[in-house]
Amino acid sequence: MNIRRVALAIFYTKDKRILLQNRESMSRFGEKWGFFGGGIEKGETPEEALKREIKEELSYELHDYKFAGKAFAEVIPNHYVEAYIFLSPLNDKLKHFEQKEGDGMGLFTIKEAEKLKLMPGIDKEILKVIKEKLK
Repeated sequence: MNIRRVALAIFYTKDKRILLQNRESMSRFGEKWGFFGGGIEKGETPEEALKREIKEELSYELHDYKFAGKAFAEVIPNHYVEAYIFLSPLNDKLKHFEQKEGDGMGLFTIKEAEKLKLMPGIDKEILKVIKEKLK
């Protein structure tokens, strides 16, 4: 069994819209949209990976976040993702973001996000965690 561990930042607005990254040019499994964050490297905690990934992807020092939970799912046969999910209120962060990876970003309600072309298996599980935490 092949398991990839990732740490993800879910940036959300007061009206519970979430920020997603357009990943069309860097898609691994046919997804068009995804979450900001990425792989946890050997010796890193999920929080260290989260901060590193957000710095790499958005040129932003992330400080305001809380752990929301984990999700686990098969993405393709015998390849699984274990996601550590962190929530971070968007507030005025968007004007400080300088996107370095992906093809743009957008704000979506959970219902809108559920209809997007996301990473198979895992992203639906992540949305379930977010939906529960933001209700």
